This record gives sequence, C-alpha cells and structure tokens, in this order.
Amino acid sequence: MAMSSVKVSPTASALSSTIKHLGSNSRFITSLGGVKGVRGGRRKLSITMSSPLEVCVKASVTVPNRLGDCPFSQRILLTLEEKHLSYEMKLVDLTKKPEWFLKISPGGTVPVLKLDEKWITDSDVIAQSLEEKYPDPPLGTPPKKASVGSKIFPTFIGFLKSKDPSDGTEQALLNELASFNDYLKENLVGYVSISVAWGTRHVIQWGHCTQSH
Repeated sequence: MAMSSVKVSPTASALSSTIKHLGSNSRFITSLGGVKGVRGGRRKLSITMSSPLEVCVKASVTVPNRLGDCPFSQRILLTLEEKHLSYEMKLVDLTKKPEWFLKISPGGTVPVLKLDEKWITDSDVIAQSLEEKYPDPPLGTPPKKASVGSKIFPTFIGFLKSKDPSDGTEQALLNELASFNDYLKENLVGYVSISVAWGTRHVIQWGHCTQSH
C-alpha cells in the first residue's frame, strides 16, 4: 500500500504517535491519548477550523499504517500539534510513491502540507508558513538564539559524506557539539552535561530518512 490516511484532531495527538513510535513515555501521554502540557494539565484548543489541514509524511517501512522515522515529517506534525491545528495525516510509502503524490511533490520528498489550496514542500518553508498564518502560540526562534546550534546539522552531514577519516570533519562535529553542550550548561537550568564523545558515537550511528527532505 502506497498511502494511508489518518484524521487527527488537536486532542488526538501526533506527538503521542511520534512518542509511541520512538518509545512510549507516560509522562507525556494521558490515558486518553491527549498530550499534557508542561504544567501537567490538558491543553485547551485555541483554533477552530472548518476542515483539517492535509499533510503528507513518511510511513514506517516496517509497521503498516504507522508514522515513519523522518525527523522532518515529525517536526511538522509537532508544529501542528503545538499550534492546536486539526489535520489529516497521509502516510506515504516512499519506496512506492504514488502518482498523485509525485504531482504535489515532484521531488518525491516529505513532508508536504496543503495550505490555502497550495501544496508546500520543505519543512523549513512549511514551518514558516504555519507561523505566519497561525502566529499563536509563537514557535519562532528568538533572533538572539537563532544561531545556537545552527552549524551542527550541516557539520553532521559533512561528516556523513566524508570518506577520509583524517579530513577533519569528525573533529569539526565534535567542536560544534561541545560548543552547544557548553551553551546548554550555561543557559539551561538543571541541564546535566553529557560526554560529547559518547554522544557523537551514538549520533554517528543514525543515518535514516535518506528519501525525505
């Protein structure tokens, strides 16, 4: 099957689905599947929509009708959840991309979201478009913090693509992680520092979502 569709109201959480996909944690999920807020209370819905937004995301390659391991797709689902927007989640099998999907996403990538009768690709563009149309609650990064950790991902990609162990890409990644770790220690109350070397070894082992953008 190339695609399955699931309608999700703001109380039937994609965050729950994401957490269950990665490993259930009862601290975040209520007994009815809703998501608790930071203070432990069930959040209130802030937006009433005539019809849910349509969003195409990666389907699991191992479990039928389950959300896949694409962080870009999960980012948009979390954004929709945090903004309390109803949506219809279309799970797309990226190994068997249907023709209708390629028409709305010529590059064959996910996520793709329909907003104001227009299909939008690229998670950065989608997130910004949602922020502009639904500004409450604001999820944008404050300008003074916009550069924090911004070099980690491109440095990580450079490391993954490297074929020369002595070209300095590993050390560059270690430096970026160490810098981010120092920032968290200085600015996040209660943050427990981790071993950057240990974290790097485990991060390096992750290389999924090769067919998503």
